[in-house]
Parts: sequence; C-alpha cells; structure tokens
Amino acid sequence: MSFINWRYPALLRIAAAMVVLACGVSGFGNTNAQAQDALRIAAIVNDDIISVRDLDARVRMVMVISNLPRSAQTVQRIWPQVLRSLIDEKLKQQEAKRLSIEVSDQELERAKRAMEERNKMAPGTFDRSLEQQGIQSQTVLDQMRTELVWVKLVRRRFQSTVEITTDEIDDALDRLERNKGKPQYRIREIVLDSTDSSGNEQETAERLVQQLRSGAEFDAIAREFSTGATAATGGDIGWTTKEQLGDEVGAVVDSLKPGEISDPIRTIFGYQIIQLADRRILSGPNPANAKVTLKQVFVPVPPGSGPDAVASQKSIATAVSETAQNCEDMDTLAAELNSPAGTDLGTLAIGELSPLLREAVINLEVGELSDPVRLPGGFSTIMVCGREEPESDLPGRDEITGRLRAIKFETFAQRYLRDIRRDAFIDTRL
Repeated sequence: MSFINWRYPALLRIAAAMVVLACGVSGFGNTNAQAQDALRIAAIVNDDIISVRDLDARVRMVMVISNLPRSAQTVQRIWPQVLRSLIDEKLKQQEAKRLSIEVSDQELERAKRAMEERNKMAPGTFDRSLEQQGIQSQTVLDQMRTELVWVKLVRRRFQSTVEITTDEIDDALDRLERNKGKPQYRIREIVLDSTDSSGNEQETAERLVQQLRSGAEFDAIAREFSTGATAATGGDIGWTTKEQLGDEVGAVVDSLKPGEISDPIRTIFGYQIIQLADRRILSGPNPANAKVTLKQVFVPVPPGSGPDAVASQKSIATAVSETAQNCEDMDTLAAELNSPAGTDLGTLAIGELSPLLREAVINLEVGELSDPVRLPGGFSTIMVCGREEPESDLPGRDEITGRLRAIKFETFAQRYLRDIRRDAFIDTRL
C-alpha cells in the first residue's frame, strides 16, 4: 500500500543506547508501566506535543506499509526517522493554521475514495481494510489531512512564482532528441543527505538496502526515509539518461537488472540507493506501429501461366497503379476487371502485414499507390486510404511542462519546510 504522500528530510541522530518504544509495538509487552509510558511526551514542537502513543501508532503503520519485520530491532532502528516525520507534520499543520488554510471533510473523503480505488479496496472499506492490517485508520487520516493541507499551502504560496518558460521546455526536448537511440532508465531512488551530524548515513543506507533486498517495499521506504525531492512519489524519478543521473549513479546503473537494488552509492550530498525498474532505448515513432487502411486491386495469374501471360497480367496491374486517383477508383477498377479478391484489406498495423506488403506500403502516404506486388496467386496494387501515425516514446510539450512544474513545486516545498523547521522550537524527549 503506497497511497500516502510521505516526505522526510534529514535523518535524526540514532543514539547507541536507544530504548525500544515502551508502548506495546506489535505485541512487545503491555504492562501498566508501559501504558503509562505511552502518555509521555516524545517531542515538543512550538506549542504542540507529540506523545509516545502517537509515535507508536506511526511506527506500527510504517512497518506494515513498508513490509518491514515486526520486531523490537526494527522499532529501534526506525523510530528516530518516524519521529522526525511527525515533527515535520506538526510544523506543516501549524503553518497551515497560521495562514487559515484548511482541508474540508469533503476533500478528505475524496482522498479516501481515491485511495480505495488505487489499492483496489471495495468502496467504503477504508477503515476496515486498514485495521485488518493492524493500522489505526485515524493515523492514516491525520497524515492524509496534513499532506492535503500542505499541498494547498505550497500551491497558494508559490503559484505565481513557479513559471515554466519556453526555453526550459525546448531545452528538455533538445536533450531528449540528442539521446535518441541511447539507453534510457526508469529509476527509483532513496536519498540520505549528509545534514545529520551523527554520521550514520552509511549505516542507515546499508540497513535499508538489506531490508529492501529482503522484501521491503521500495516506494514505501522511499516515502518514509528519503530526503530527496522524489520522496513524495515513492522515489520514482521517471525515465532518465546517464547524463542526467550523474557520474556516481551512472557508473552503477548498467550493472543492474530490472528490479535489482544497488548498494549504497556515495555522492557529494550523502548516500543514494537506486532500484532499476526498467530499461529501454529512447527513440522516435516506430514506423511499423503505424496503422493503415488499405484497398487493393488484385490481378490473378492462372496456375501454369507462361512468361508472356505473367507479363500481360503485370501490365494490367501497372495500369491500375497509373490510373486510380482515390480509393473509390480502386472499387471501380476492381469491378471492371472482375477481380476475384475483395478490395478492402482493412485497418492494420504495418508490422502485422506480410513482409511483401509491409515493404510495399510502409513509406506510402494517404492516397498513394504501391507498385504491383507479386503474390503467389497474382499481382496486387495497393492504395493507402488512411494512416494513423504511432505515438513517439518522447514526451510532448504538455507532459514536459507538467514534469518541470512538479519538480519546481517540490523544490520550493522542501525549502519552505526547511525554513519553518529552522525557526521553530523543537525539543525531543526520547
């Protein structure tokens, strides 16, 4: 289940003497002392508090959604990052409240319905489906509401700032054109930046790789722990080329098979983990995928005909190719010649035609006739009556504009949250 928008910037220090949350995660004890401990304060964020109970509920959710082992060791490893995410959510909520931006119940309900549809849940089963997996539905709703209001806030604040120029679109198209015929990679990434003073990025990256290779969900882990701009999309950076990946990642990607996870890659920003989702050759439209509507006039050659008879029938077929001006003429000429075959060949992809017919029509425009094609039973002259060109692998201007705009909004959102965090009073108690 990868239905929620997670973004967690820098990692918290993971203390060597970290204590497992004393609130019964996945059944690890349930004493009165632990119940009282659940009411303790995990962090103070300006005027709001995050309780150990809040942290425990979110840890449970992260483990289930990310397919992480439900063990005390997992809790010990992930709670600092989860607490950081809860702190960020409090900051987002406070900023939205300050600017009087809210999410209505109707908007939240639409988000629930959309989540049900994406995850193939039966309509109206949101709460039950989550609780069957051991996730408190309110925990998910709180996070959904926060992310919805944050998107509204960022859009409102930066709508007039985010502009995509014609030059930017042209530059993106030029890069794609230059890379036609070269490999293109569909990559997912997890970025662990180097802003954490504990220096544990490599250890954290190695642990995440181990969990991913053991079956943890890449997109869920990316949403929870990545500090990159792609965290909100589960680490998916889309189709890209080596020159866009950078030297460090570009040196690794060719050694991966689709689905494989890289070892942690050291970059100037910290550590990066990538998964190769797919590989393809970037190209323009494939002519064999064009769909053509064809008509023919078939001139038969009787079995056992001598060279003169064959030449005579071919001359008739040639006269057809020199006479017909449109597809209606093909019907008329076929009737006059008593052609034994029907004129309509239907609409087919060029790649579905026999090699002889494919070669004859692949370069014809609408209204153009082929030279006579020698077939086993005679000669066929073919006209293209309709042609639908295939779509290119290259994205169009609208798609590129949308991608560039999304990247800019996400970049502004990260800077905005960083500034809010810098000015906030944050006191962690664990």
